[in-house]
Formats: sequence, C-alpha cells, structure tokens
Amino acid sequence: MAWGPAVPLVVAVGGGLVSAFFYLSVMFGGVGALILGYLAPLPLFLVGLWLGTSPVVLAGLAGTVAVMLGTSGSTLVALSYLVTGAAPVILVVRQSLLARPVENGKVGNGGAAGAGTLEWYPPGRVLMGLTGMGVAALLAAVILTLDQPDGLEGLMRQTLARVVEPAFRAQGQPAPDPAEFWVAAVLPGLVAVSWLVMTIVNAVLAQGALMRFGRNRRPPMRLAELELPVWLVPLFAVSVLAASVAPGPLGFLAVNLALILAVPFAFAGLSVVHVVASRRSARTLILVGFYMMLFLFGWPIVLLIGLGMIEQWIGLRRRFSPAAPGQEDE
Repeated sequence: MAWGPAVPLVVAVGGGLVSAFFYLSVMFGGVGALILGYLAPLPLFLVGLWLGTSPVVLAGLAGTVAVMLGTSGSTLVALSYLVTGAAPVILVVRQSLLARPVENGKVGNGGAAGAGTLEWYPPGRVLMGLTGMGVAALLAAVILTLDQPDGLEGLMRQTLARVVEPAFRAQGQPAPDPAEFWVAAVLPGLVAVSWLVMTIVNAVLAQGALMRFGRNRRPPMRLAELELPVWLVPLFAVSVLAASVAPGPLGFLAVNLALILAVPFAFAGLSVVHVVASRRSARTLILVGFYMMLFLFGWPIVLLIGLGMIEQWIGLRRRFSPAAPGQEDE
C-alpha cells in the first residue's frame, strides 16, 4: 500500500502526542494513570518499528514539545521526557532496524535473518546499548551531585525524607532521620532497572502488535538469539565484589552499577527458561507458572541472573535447544 509523504508525518506527530499524554497522565494520580505513564514509550516504538528512525525522531520531538506545553513550559519535565522516554526509543529503533545482506546464507553474532536475505542487528547488542545508557545515566547523576553532602546517596536520603515527612506529620510523629532510609543506597540502581525493563517491555509490545497487523520492518527478536559480550561477566563480578567490600561512595556506585549490569544476565537466564520450556509439551503452562511466580515473589530474578551467568560460561541453551530452532519469540 503506497502512502503519500503526509501520512508518516501525521502518524509520527500523532504518536508523539499520544506518548506525551501517557507521560503526563501520572500527574492525575491513580493506578490507571500510573499504567499509562509506564506505556509512554509504546506509541513511539509503534512509530519507529513501523516507519523507521526519522519518523520516531520526529515523534520524540513532538512529544517533547507537547510535554513542555502541557506543563506550562517546564523545561525540566520536557527534558526528562526526552532523556528517559524518547532517547532510549530512538536508540533501540535505530539499532534494531540495522541490517546487512547475509553472505553465503550464514548469520553470525546472534543476528536474525529475514527471508534468508538480511542479517539484522543482534538483540544482545541492542540490550547492551540500553544497559550502557543506564550506566551512563548513573555516572552522570553521581558526577552532578558531587557537590552535595554525601553525594548522590545523600541526595536520595534527603529526598525520601521530604517525601514521607508530611505523612509522619499528619500522624503527629516526628519525621525519621534521613540516615534511616537504607533503600537510598540502592534507589538509583532500582530506578535504572525499572526504566530498562519498562523500555524493553514496551518494545516487545510494539513489535508484537505490528507483527499481528503485518507492519513490522524486521523479524521478531528471539530470546534464543540473545548473546552477551564476554567482558560482561568479569565486569559484573568486579562490581559485585566492590559492592561487598568497598566503603563509602565507591561501594554505593558499585552496588548500583551491579544492579544495572544484572539486567542483561536476567534476560539471558530468561532465554534459558524459554528454551527448556520449549522442549516440554506443557510449554505454555510452564512459562505462565514461571512468570506468575516471578511477579508474585520476586526472588526468581536471582535464579535468572545465575542462569544467565552460567549460560555465558557453558552455553546451557545449546544443551537444551530443540531440534527445530527458532520457535521462541521475544
């Protein structure tokens, strides 16, 4: 179906406006508004994975302008939307749509071949690009708060104290000491992990919707094709060790860095679970049960990270892969 040049323009601007509406919906409060806030990247992913990089850049800029207008010219909120919402989507779309002709029918480095003609950018590298953005954001936050008492950790503690102070005051109780907020020591890493997962989930939802209507540009990214760089294991191990023994600001940086670097291993471990389940007749039941246990209890995430590291060492998926590969879609 041939479209005029105005159609992609309208779709891109419309996607940016819907994304901005979702992003600003959190200002109204409520669970529904919070869910819409988490889905703010979804319209941008739909635009990008359907129409390409240039339209998603336009959509991101349109969304940024809309957020600024919706907050009466707040540059800070608009910049937050651009950095945390639009920028990661643009990165993922650009990298995901990179492809090159397959030589001699071979596909390497975890790339997916579309119709035997193209090798697409590997999903593992897309994931590492996002992870790199999370690490860069953590380092930037640490550097920008060097002039604060106790740096970024101190700022987190003071912020949490101000947030809960009204609730304690309403109950006639004294506000807690900021030093009591132990979660401040891991809060930046947890925020980065939540942002990474939110971005990945929205990308998967967008790709799935586009595939359903035949509008996807690239084949699905498959968990079984997820390959992580070999240097990630020692870097993660050093971060965990430093988080365990290093005092003060260095330990704070190390523990939050370790949280962010654990995300790729969690997805690698998830790929092992999918491959193992694919060999069972009750595949769907196994996966549904595992995901329910993951969301209800949380602790299986540690299992996934461990599986991901073992996968890096000995290649668990190769041992469990079924005879007919290419069955698991991310």
